Parts: sequence; C-alpha cells; structure tokens
Amino acid sequence: MKTKIMNFGALFPMVAAGMLVYAGTAYAQTEKRVIEAPKEAPIEIARTTANSPAVNLKDVGNEVAPGVFVVDPSSTRGKRLVLPRGGAAARHVCHGKWTGTTKTCEGVFIEW
Repeated sequence: MKTKIMNFGALFPMVAAGMLVYAGTAYAQTEKRVIEAPKEAPIEIARTTANSPAVNLKDVGNEVAPGVFVVDPSSTRGKRLVLPRGGAAARHVCHGKWTGTTKTCEGVFIEW
C-alpha cells in the first residue's frame, strides 16, 4: 500500500489570506461596539482678542468652596475672563463643571 504525501505549500497562502480577511472583519465589528455617542454636548470654542468684551469673574462665577469659583463656559463665550489681582479671594477657577462629591473639575482648571 502506497501513501501519497501531500504538498501543503500551496495550501499555506490560502489559509493565511483567509485568516487576514477574518481578522479584518472581526476588528471592524468590535470597533463598532466601542464607539458611543457623547453624553453631553462638547464645549464650543470661540475666538477672543484683546478688543473682545471683558467679563469679571465675580459676575459670572459661583463660589463652590473657599477660593474656588466655577464659571459656566456659555457665559464667557466670545468674551475675556478677567481674574482679580491680589488678595486671596479667588485662587482657583473651574471653567466647566465642578463635581462636588469628588471635588474635581470637568473642564479647564486654572490656578494662580
């Protein structure tokens, strides 16, 4: 009884191509599941110059802790935010949303 030896050299490129096709489609499917819609609208960027109208921190900010002010980005859109000089009235500004339980700023935290 004679056994026939098969040549797997021709089969290898076909298997490799099949694995690449499978890996490409599997990655695309998992990537679709990862992408989610944003929960909140992003902060819009407005351009300001030295000639833009100014707004004072005390007028638009809310003090959430001693020396920590929170400023809503929509109240300063297109305007310059003027920070007070000297004194220890305000040393930190959260330009965004302040989370009181963890005491963190979701936005830009300014310290001077």
